[in-house]
Amino acid sequence: MTDGPRQIPTYRQVLSNREFRALFGARVLSDWGDAIARVAIAALVLHRSGSAMFAAAVFAVSFLPQVFGQALLAPYADRVSRRTLLVVCDLLRAAFVTVLVLAVVLRVPLILLLVLLFVVELVGAPFFAAGYALLTELFDDRSMFLRASSLTSLTSQLNQVLGVALGGLVVGFLGAERALWIDAATFVVSAVILASFVRPRAAAAALGLPGPGDLARDVREGLAHLRGDQSLRALLVLAWVMTLVLVAPEAVALPYAAAHGDDAKVGGVLLAAVPFGAVIGVAIVGAWRPVAQVRRMLPLATLAPVPLLGLAADPSWPLAAALFVLSGICQGFMVPLMATYSLLAPDAMRGRLNGLAGSGFALVTVVAFLTVGALADITNESAAIVVSAVATLAFLAVTWVVWPRQQLIDSAAQTYS
Repeated sequence: MTDGPRQIPTYRQVLSNREFRALFGARVLSDWGDAIARVAIAALVLHRSGSAMFAAAVFAVSFLPQVFGQALLAPYADRVSRRTLLVVCDLLRAAFVTVLVLAVVLRVPLILLLVLLFVVELVGAPFFAAGYALLTELFDDRSMFLRASSLTSLTSQLNQVLGVALGGLVVGFLGAERALWIDAATFVVSAVILASFVRPRAAAAALGLPGPGDLARDVREGLAHLRGDQSLRALLVLAWVMTLVLVAPEAVALPYAAAHGDDAKVGGVLLAAVPFGAVIGVAIVGAWRPVAQVRRMLPLATLAPVPLLGLAADPSWPLAAALFVLSGICQGFMVPLMATYSLLAPDAMRGRLNGLAGSGFALVTVVAFLTVGALADITNESAAIVVSAVATLAFLAVTWVVWPRQQLIDSAAQTYS
């Protein structure tokens, strides 16, 4: 058995694929558009209400559609052309953002602005499932697909930091109203790029447009498939189990800085530390051969909580940031996990299975943020992170017992050969 091809594809090689460049560029534009919209609406709400709680509600409302929208709407990614679905998602978001701008001009009640933001995020919910499913179709060489997936993940991590910063700059220089027009434009440009440079493909499952009953049935079929597929189920459970420790540092970064007498700038550094580490981790893991990436997923995931145990000493922010970065580096395991999960899913169900994974991850993330926040209130920020790390290690101890290691390695060797 080998660990894959002799030469590991480079980012330049995967970017030489015109369709991937288009899909990659559209994804980046959509991420930036989402960030600009959230910051712009949060700024408007804060200005008009004077309430930090209402401003925070903007980010909660923008996140909620992912919880059920990806699961319920992802079957569209199997029933219709994935390129068409991506274009429609972008155009719908552009249209609703335009309505959002008009609502801002007319100074409608704040609750209506939040409803419109919710709709913008909801119609975009299938974009991730369709985009990742389409990505598997762009590369016959699966090692190229894994490298493309690595680049997409790395950029997504960067956008967690840069997207919010970009949104803040755009809103700061142009104002919320003009920023929202730019947001709408990003979606239009994304749609044009996809329509122009990604060739049309037939739907994976030629079942036609689904009604509400069809969507519910597709979701049930996806859940049934997950229950019967040990490899897919193991990968999904590992991603969900790791969520607690992945979000714990971000959940208490700002309160941690305040508790140590530092300002919001330090809090920003702590917020950026985990994504920064993840960028390094993705780059490191992406240089390994495909089967080696799959073989090392669980060991790397197990290392992620370990640096956070150092928070038991309640260190100053520079050391805490360093520990956050080390933990973030270990998040590189998510690249082969997501890629292998998508490849092992049947093509006719790939959209809905990706949607179920994303929906569950979003739900677990919300619960994790609330749990860590509650722990920090009951104890303190350091203790909340340490408890999260210990709980994750306990879950991982069970995962090691039931992990289908050889089955996944054999599947990876066959899939990436």
